[in-house]
Amino acid sequence: MIKKQLYKIFLLSLLLPIILVATFLFYSNYKMLYDSHTEMIISDNLRVKSVMFEVTTSVTNLCDSISEDQGLQDLVATSYANVQESRDALDEFDLLHVYYERHTEVASITLYTDNTTLFSYEHVNVVDDDNSVWFYQTANVPGYYWSTLNTVNQLDIPYQELQLVHPISIDNSDFLAVLVISISNNYLKNRITNNNLEVDITVNHDPIFYSSWGNEETVIDFDNYYDQDFYYYSGVTDFMGVNTLLEISTIRPIKADDSIYVFSNNPDAIPSINNIMLINLLIVIMSVLMPLVVIITYTKQFTNRVNTLKTEMHRVTMGDYDIIDTFKGNDELADLFLDLQNMIQSIKMKNLAIYESELKEQKLSLHAQKMELDLLSSKINPHFLYNTLETIRMKAVSMKDLEVAEAIKMLGRYMRYNLESTGHVTTLESELFYISLYLNIQNLRFSNRIKHYIHVDDTLKPEEIQTLPLLIQPIVENAFNHGLKETTENGEIHVNILDKVDSVLIQVKDNGTGIRPERLELLRDRFSDIEDKETTSFGLYNIHNRLRLFYGDSYGLEIISELGKGTTIQFEIPK
Repeated sequence: MIKKQLYKIFLLSLLLPIILVATFLFYSNYKMLYDSHTEMIISDNLRVKSVMFEVTTSVTNLCDSISEDQGLQDLVATSYANVQESRDALDEFDLLHVYYERHTEVASITLYTDNTTLFSYEHVNVVDDDNSVWFYQTANVPGYYWSTLNTVNQLDIPYQELQLVHPISIDNSDFLAVLVISISNNYLKNRITNNNLEVDITVNHDPIFYSSWGNEETVIDFDNYYDQDFYYYSGVTDFMGVNTLLEISTIRPIKADDSIYVFSNNPDAIPSINNIMLINLLIVIMSVLMPLVVIITYTKQFTNRVNTLKTEMHRVTMGDYDIIDTFKGNDELADLFLDLQNMIQSIKMKNLAIYESELKEQKLSLHAQKMELDLLSSKINPHFLYNTLETIRMKAVSMKDLEVAEAIKMLGRYMRYNLESTGHVTTLESELFYISLYLNIQNLRFSNRIKHYIHVDDTLKPEEIQTLPLLIQPIVENAFNHGLKETTENGEIHVNILDKVDSVLIQVKDNGTGIRPERLELLRDRFSDIEDKETTSFGLYNIHNRLRLFYGDSYGLEIISELGKGTTIQFEIPK
């Protein structure tokens, strides 16, 4: 069962979390890598679009500047009498050459015209039978047209260039003109090629005029992109026979109705992502296999030791205490086996101690019965005392000494309250009543030398406030015996019951001699640790501890005294 539980723990605590975490990591890593490559290719596509838009805009503006030049208008509109006059006009007209030299993005600038009085010269080309059809078709349709130009380089190697074709309207002339400006592929290469991403650019559905990976002259056939003026695609697909991450976007050059399509792709993205995912998978497999081997080996050893311990414990439960002496290992199971050995010894010792325990229990029972008998016998003496005091009081009444009779009556009631107060709670009203009895008895002793006052706040109801008995009386007695011991006249004792928010403050004040500072400090120290239990402080110590035991450690007596000005002893009880 333990083996199954350990396997379940391995499955739930290690294998399952690893699978869940691995799944999450695979997804998040793949998404992160895919998004990273996608963001890179989108950024590069935007960059290429920006370059192409900048170049096409620059060429369009250049075309407008040339078309609006009055010198070009005059050159094409004039009929020249002879070749020399024509040559002089062409030599004088250098606008196209100047623009060609200034604009590095321009591969060629060619002005086509049907003015046969001119002749083909540098950037001017007079139409002939080879290009007359194209010329008249283009010249009669005004606008800006982008297309792919098939041309050859100096080594007679064919290649493609992007060109702008724009018919020029010649004022007050029957001659026609068409301006053709082609963009330099070398310029585009310097501006576009700056990373490992592959870029193909085509206009409309013409062959590719720029490719960073050798696809020039290829006509792209992908999802009929050319049927849409603004085509967009982003994702993984098969492009020109390669599974790649592809980004396609569209540029609409200014003043033209043509569309230039930018194909950006990264053929290394998918293999790179797959390689990283494969490495992650191998890490996950190793993370599962290594703990699996460890848990199988450990489980086998652990269950063998558990079975051994189980067998020995079963022998003990059957009453056979002769178990093996040693147990392999240095862990809790070994400690448990040691505890089993100790338990066997403890069982033997406890069996021997049972009889002694029963004898001890009998002795305790007999002692408790003796204490109960002593307690019952002790209650005889108070009754004897009450009866004796009542007999004396009746003698005083018979002798018509009513003052003595009243004093004995008060003393009897007071002593009965003291002797019968066994620690149960009483009311503050009852406690104050017997305090007044005590003070009246003391008046008989001290006559008018000491006066007493009891004050209770009007907001309090003493009959509803519970308190321990005999808390105030020992303090009042202490004031008579010590505070006013040397007072011969005008002595005062004040018992104040004051209302606080959640408690009642009880004060006993006298105007006696007060307490010396060193004596006061000694009294306060004895509240927490009394050794000699002298009569002066033992009563206060007893009250202090009763308050703390009954109400809590935050309660207790507080002594305030100043030499020659009297003493105040106070405490609080909760309402």
